[in-house]
Amino acid sequence: MTETKTRWEPTGLERFAHLEDKIYRVVESFKAIRKENETLREENRQLKAELEALRESKFESLAHLQKQREELRERVEKALSLLATLETR
Repeated sequence: MTETKTRWEPTGLERFAHLEDKIYRVVESFKAIRKENETLREENRQLKAELEALRESKFESLAHLQKQREELRERVEKALSLLATLETR
């Protein structure tokens, strides 16, 4: 008895169905990637807006501190000036 090995070969229709399945998976993957990309773009936009708000807040705080520093410097100068007038008498 001789054994014959038969090799299964898909028919044209089976090969087309296999190709069709691969195309479907690629399209679904592409849709998922596109959706994730849009989500990341929106998150990036929000983070940029938050960063800009923080920068503005930082600059406003810095300006406020500089103003307070200048006011304090002027008050100290006035106090020193008053002390100087006491010393000269």
